[in-house]
Amino acid sequence: MSEKNLKIVGAVALIALAVLARVALRQFVPAGNALLAFDLFAVVGIVSVLAGVLLGGYWSLAVPLGAMAVSDAILGNGMIFVFTWSGFAMMGVLGLQARKARAPNAVFGLKLTGIGVAGILAFDLWTNLGWWALFYPHTAAGLAACFAMALPFMVGHLLTTAVVLPTASLAALYAVENRARLAAAVRARLGMPVAA
Repeated sequence: MSEKNLKIVGAVALIALAVLARVALRQFVPAGNALLAFDLFAVVGIVSVLAGVLLGGYWSLAVPLGAMAVSDAILGNGMIFVFTWSGFAMMGVLGLQARKARAPNAVFGLKLTGIGVAGILAFDLWTNLGWWALFYPHTAAGLAACFAMALPFMVGHLLTTAVVLPTASLAALYAVENRARLAAAVRARLGMPVAA
């Protein structure tokens, strides 16, 4: 399979993962628990960073925007989409910047975790400004109330990103860097001919 086709398959898989996380898994998140019930946006953030790291180029924008477009078409959204979509695009660009130093090792996993945490913080700050602009009084008290209400969601985002991103990214990087060897192992395991 050509590199271009691999990137298309990777993009579709990342978009599908993000959409499934937002749509299908939503029913398993306990209602009213802000620490866990963060609309599974953190998964979209992680997918955005992975798109930049693994696929690079325009895919770092196309994957998060595609994931949000499909899932928002199913779930619905309001004007806040301007902030959420652009926030995830920003996370994809951060992943693209990390791509230059990618390696399937613990040091890169830590760097990527730092980038993911910084990205999710920037995302939360940006989208909270959006909430304030759209739904709260445009006063210092309104801004403070908006950010105070968002703190539990920010904690959930940070925890999820800090745990899931290094695990998912190192596994994905290993698979990408060793795809030929992994494919040969799968073929051998299934009793299929292995190319020399």
